[in-house]
Amino acid sequence: CSTGEALASPLCADSCAICRLHAMKFFSAAAHLGLLALTSATSLESSFAAIAGLSPVTRVVELLNGLAVQVEQESKVEEDLFDTFICWAKSIIGQKTKSNAAGEARSDELRTYIDDLDNGRIELTSERSDLEKQIETVTGDMEVAAELRNKETAEFEDAKAEMQQAIYALASAIDVLGAATAAHKEGVLLTVHASVDADDAFASRQAQSQRLAAAAALGEKLLTKGDARFLSRLLTGEVPVTDWKKLNRKATFKMDYKARSFKIQNVLSKLQQTFQANLDEATKKETDAKALFDKLMTAKGDEKGSAQSALAVMEKEGGAKGMSKEDSQDEVASLTTQVNEDTKYIAEVQKTLDAKKGEWKSRTELRAGELAAISQAMAVLHSDDARDTFKKS
Repeated sequence: CSTGEALASPLCADSCAICRLHAMKFFSAAAHLGLLALTSATSLESSFAAIAGLSPVTRVVELLNGLAVQVEQESKVEEDLFDTFICWAKSIIGQKTKSNAAGEARSDELRTYIDDLDNGRIELTSERSDLEKQIETVTGDMEVAAELRNKETAEFEDAKAEMQQAIYALASAIDVLGAATAAHKEGVLLTVHASVDADDAFASRQAQSQRLAAAAALGEKLLTKGDARFLSRLLTGEVPVTDWKKLNRKATFKMDYKARSFKIQNVLSKLQQTFQANLDEATKKETDAKALFDKLMTAKGDEKGSAQSALAVMEKEGGAKGMSKEDSQDEVASLTTQVNEDTKYIAEVQKTLDAKKGEWKSRTELRAGELAAISQAMAVLHSDDARDTFKKS
């Protein structure tokens, strides 16, 4: 691993630490081997000096024995070096294989995640739920407002019909009173009575009779008891039962008949004006309420339309998905590169390991042959035949 790779990847850093450890062991062993060779050379010189006074055969045997010891020591050092390399190679291969498996698993997970993003199976923001909630709230507000407006409209129509009926009834009553008091004379009530009865005979005048009856009912609520009875008899054509005793008295009631009629007409006229003013005010309020409702519904409709458009586009969600997808793709590419490089490195280490094993096998066989040759030479020199030959010579 390079220095940058070691800093970027903890696993690579661990591998480099192992490499440095094994390298230190290797150089330590090499130094030990050099020291051993120097010591062996010094030892051989000392041996030469020590055995200078011995026989030639003995000196050769001692030299061969020292050589065998040196070969065994060098073999031990080389074996330690080989075992260290084997340990390092297996460790590196194991770590890289494990990291590659983890990287491939992570890449598969990211690819699945990207596919889910593309197909809408994953949402990263609350934009959809927020917009759906907003649309639901606006729709509910519009439904409530429409229901309230319909209720207000129905109440207005009922009140309007009632007030118009009262206005028409009062107008009819005022007309009847005006006709009844236009020429004050005897028999005027009978004349009105006859007129009303004549009207009742025609179906086309039934509506007017109903209005007069409604005016009489209003009179009972708003006039004094006497004035209300007077108005009712005048409008409905009701004539009291003939009381001849009272009729034979002096007709003083004629003196205030017209005054009472004018008083009632004045009250009914003011009442008609009040009803008309109330109707005008209610109509204005209804018009203003309807205009405000139309404005509110337009604003709510625009808000709902904007939310629906935003829901169809999902701009925030799309931006978040785009950023997350790009990050995931970059990570997949990085993992793929790392896995490919580590796979190559594993192959190189494995190749080197196989070569070192072959070399070690050859070297072991060679060492065994050297030791066998030294042992055989020493055995020959120690044999009786060799001693006899040396004595003769």
